[in-house]
Amino acid sequence: MDPTRAFVKNVKRVVFKVGTAVVTRNDGRLAVGRVGAIFEQLQALNSQGYEIILVTSGAVGAGRQRLKYRRLLNSSFADLQKPQVEIDGKACAAVGQNGLMALYDSLFSQLDITSSQLLVTDNDFKNPDFRTQLSQTVNSLLALRSIPIFNENDAISTRRAPYEDSTGIFWDNDSLAALLALELKADLLVLLSDERVFTKWSSK
Repeated sequence: MDPTRAFVKNVKRVVFKVGTAVVTRNDGRLAVGRVGAIFEQLQALNSQGYEIILVTSGAVGAGRQRLKYRRLLNSSFADLQKPQVEIDGKACAAVGQNGLMALYDSLFSQLDITSSQLLVTDNDFKNPDFRTQLSQTVNSLLALRSIPIFNENDAISTRRAPYEDSTGIFWDNDSLAALLALELKADLLVLLSDERVFTKWSSK
């Protein structure tokens, strides 16, 4: 982010959203090098005094890849000849979220950054007390120079399945990022939706 640009002149609080295509490779595995490059830039911004809030996708895709691999290892040859049932998306989210945050915590720790995890659902934002507490918690974390990491809690969401229900207060991580930018009074929202967008942004 070039601080000489007029539109970032008075920016302090920034919400970054990283999409599934940015944090995972084509085979579903986590793109460790790409995520590490993003985090190095977030660390640089954090050290310059910017308040960084991160919204991440990728849990469902990463979880599905891991569960398919485990199912393959535990299947007999006869099992593999049968039609394969699609793995439940909420189970994928639960497994993938665990791996995603483990990677994020490890990478941020290498950069001497403390990160924090906040999982939310659409129903949470219908509660005024939740919204007040959310703002207070995030403000406390940012004051400690910690980077809050948000994701929709797909594993327990009341949606039919991740990404299938486009109703509600938010319906994907792009709309969640926009909602958080409003709720948390961010000065700037940056959406890194795919690898090409990330490459263009990171070269600036």
